[in-house]
Amino acid sequence: MCKGLGRNPPRISLPVGPIRSAAGILEDAGRMIGFKSPVGRATIDKYTEDIAVSSQRIQTELGFKPQFDLRSGWQETIREMRGKNSFRF
Repeated sequence: MCKGLGRNPPRISLPVGPIRSAAGILEDAGRMIGFKSPVGRATIDKYTEDIAVSSQRIQTELGFKPQFDLRSGWQETIREMRGKNSFRF
């Protein structure tokens, strides 16, 4: 995604476990005083999920042939989003 955007990847990486714990503490403390935390466990889980799927089945069963590899697919997606919706990343 960073390459598609023409940006360098983040320089630092934080461990998910402690960040998720801190978000949970904030979420629980906020709930106790009637405040909804903007970041909670579910937010951290969503942003750190890692999913990989194979396209082999759709290629075999339907004869689908992808037009893009992952890198060029991201580049094309970003180009389309910027052109049609004036998104700025």
